[in-house]
Amino acid sequence: MDVQTNGEHDSASVNRQIKDGVFRLLFDNQENAAELYYALSGNKCSPNEIQIITLTTVVSGKLKNDLAFVVNGKAMIVGEHMSSPYVNMPIRLLMYTGQLYEKWIKMKGDEKFLYQSKPYKIPTPEFAVFYNGAEQRPEKELLCLSSAFENIEGSRFGRLELEVPVYNINKGMNAELFQKSDKLRQYAEFVEKLRRANNIYDDYAKGVEAVVKDCIDNNILSDFLKEHGGEVVSILTMEYNTETAKRVYAEEQVEEIAQKMLAKGIDLLDVIDITGLSMERMRELHDTLRSEAI
Repeated sequence: MDVQTNGEHDSASVNRQIKDGVFRLLFDNQENAAELYYALSGNKCSPNEIQIITLTTVVSGKLKNDLAFVVNGKAMIVGEHMSSPYVNMPIRLLMYTGQLYEKWIKMKGDEKFLYQSKPYKIPTPEFAVFYNGAEQRPEKELLCLSSAFENIEGSRFGRLELEVPVYNINKGMNAELFQKSDKLRQYAEFVEKLRRANNIYDDYAKGVEAVVKDCIDNNILSDFLKEHGGEVVSILTMEYNTETAKRVYAEEQVEEIAQKMLAKGIDLLDVIDITGLSMERMRELHDTLRSEAI
């Protein structure tokens, strides 16, 4: 089966499932990271000049960094993949960066240099966010950490800034970037096929399996999917199930709140206005509440 990729993007629901897992898996090796670095910087390097230092856990294990690597000991690339709002990404990158430098210094065994008088050189940090959500966004945006700062009138203290470009990597965007990184272009094709399959298959896992097979047959991330296809299906299916569970849990919480409001005698229409639940669902909750009271 050939899952077509032409046409406009489908609903945003599938974008919450196409998260960082597959992107991280694809670029978390020296060869692909070197290609991505060339696409971003225009500078070529050999895979053996790349040192992957991606964080597995950050901030008490609650956050993970998508991709980080050092190029020839001189540049530290910190990349993130997003399919949802990313306005607060500079704050997250700031948190990652401190952890990454700590990891880098420990890997080199150079902790003692921090307390010596001789200047210590660290790789120059470079940041990039890759966006592939369904919401229409420009090809490239620039986010600044300073936009999150509280304004202090007349401040004369030292200031911190972190700028991060956001690249739209949906199919049809950033052609120059895709020309330099065929892996990134193929990843965009893969994501687009997933969106199309989401409208075709009732069983999400079967849809992902079909897309993986289709991409292998059509030389889209073929080698990567031959090696990691099973893992890719597991990653996407797990993320889909996790998001579904979160959504169901959130809906149950809203309904529980609605029942408590009804029990306190708050007008039905007011409860609908506050919770956003439908009239039909509110009547069901109301009837349930009455039957339990009998």
